[in-house]
Amino acid sequence: MSVLQSNELTVALDEVSHAGHLQKWLRLAVSAASVAGVALLLGALYGRLMAFGVRRDEMMFVPPAQYLPDWELYRDAFFNHVPNVAWFFHFMHIAFSDQGLLGSARTGVFLLWVLLILAIVWTTLRISRSWLLAIFSAVAIVAADPLLGQAGMAATNNLLPLPFAVLGIGLFLAETMEQRPRSSLIFVAGLCLSLAAGSKISAVVFIPPVALAAFLLPARVSLRTRLIGTVLPLAAGGLVGALPVFWYLLDDPQLFLAHVLSFHTGPHIDYWIANAAGEPGLAMGLGGKLQLAYEAWLAGGPLILATVLVYLFWVALRAQHKGEAQGGDCRGQIGVVLAVIALAAALSFVPTPGFPQYYIQPLVCLPILGALLYRRIGTQDRQQVVPVLCASMLVMLVITLPRLLPGLASLAAPDKFTSARMVRGGQELQQALASHNVPEGPVATFMPLYPMEAGLEVYPEFVSGQFAYRTAPYTDAELAAFYRMAGADDLEDLFGKVPPAAILVGYEPDLEAPMVEYAQANNYLEVPVTELSNRYGQGRLFVRTRGGQD
Repeated sequence: MSVLQSNELTVALDEVSHAGHLQKWLRLAVSAASVAGVALLLGALYGRLMAFGVRRDEMMFVPPAQYLPDWELYRDAFFNHVPNVAWFFHFMHIAFSDQGLLGSARTGVFLLWVLLILAIVWTTLRISRSWLLAIFSAVAIVAADPLLGQAGMAATNNLLPLPFAVLGIGLFLAETMEQRPRSSLIFVAGLCLSLAAGSKISAVVFIPPVALAAFLLPARVSLRTRLIGTVLPLAAGGLVGALPVFWYLLDDPQLFLAHVLSFHTGPHIDYWIANAAGEPGLAMGLGGKLQLAYEAWLAGGPLILATVLVYLFWVALRAQHKGEAQGGDCRGQIGVVLAVIALAAALSFVPTPGFPQYYIQPLVCLPILGALLYRRIGTQDRQQVVPVLCASMLVMLVITLPRLLPGLASLAAPDKFTSARMVRGGQELQQALASHNVPEGPVATFMPLYPMEAGLEVYPEFVSGQFAYRTAPYTDAELAAFYRMAGADDLEDLFGKVPPAAILVGYEPDLEAPMVEYAQANNYLEVPVTELSNRYGQGRLFVRTRGGQD
């Protein structure tokens, strides 16, 4: 080799080395930017969540955080949902008690967001082996408009089942694509699916397609192998995850079903039929429900995600036609996800009236479908998909950031968080009672979190807010016997036995009118307050005087 050739080789090697260093630094820069972007998104999400206005539904879901386990769910307090959510917020209150009742519950919701994002990333990455698709899927979930409203921002049961459903379905699909599914992970899949159903009754929709598929997947093994390695572990995990529900169901079947089933199919519907005029745009019929479904599934981020899925489906079909399909035969897994999406979408229309949060469950399955479709396409087609995913992700961020960025600003003023305002309201309530030397007794209100934040006593009949009270006229005596409830006609008797130390109203004028009449008829003193206002109105506080009711 000549000296000239040697020098050319040295220069070429130096250029290769330099290019390698550039690629390394480029990867590090991209990774650092991704981590910073995720941190900013999570910070904005947390800020939006903590600043989100209080919702009526939180009066049902948050109070158990304090009264459990001293009170018995369903028997000592009205609670019309499956039990996992009540115990979840109870444990969150134990872990984050310094943040107050609502603050600890909202922190729990944020942790659920983190778990949901991690579940989406892990599932799509495990199936597709593409980090880009995994990040795209996470952004798509954060950009899902319905999840940035009450469904994902309030401390309710709407978000709780979603991470477990994603993990359950993802584990099952990933394992059944292997020659020998690991029974331990199939067990965990069944456990997660049951935990989801025990968190929100409608999440049971995720179970039937997976349970049926356990008898059919993996397709290349014998039925006996599937029964031992897939069906039995899945069923065992499901039974373990369902133990909390079984505990309450077997303890008192009639009591449990009266709250979880009979209320929603009877008094709840009757109340809204009679009061639909008071809620403009309430989705009582199919037309209104279709409008809600359209807004949830075909607007903003979900519309972009659906468009990308159609593109991936077309690319996968083209690869199949050209004989370039990869990733093995996962048509059975695709069928499972499609069945789950179809069943969840159909069930969204069942509850009456319809609310936006009823339409979120199909959305979390779309990234899993995308991962399965991506798995089928070849290397060259995947390179063509990259700009589509990047451009779609950019558009979703542009659409979503205006809603999320104010959350970053709210982090600079934690004293303005909704939970902080709720705590201050409870403190003002407590100070008002102390300064007026009010006799002991419970506080009567449909906003029980205010007195509970200050450790004040509340009526068990109102600890779930207005939900039992407002449906009392529509509840027959036989069903009402299972509820700890009091309606407007029962106030005189209830307050006659245990007079309220204070009456807090101002949020539901029509429902609260009998309470105001009682306060005025019994010489309660109205005390000016400033910290007891929220999105529903300005609080009015009536306190019992020594001369009143004595």
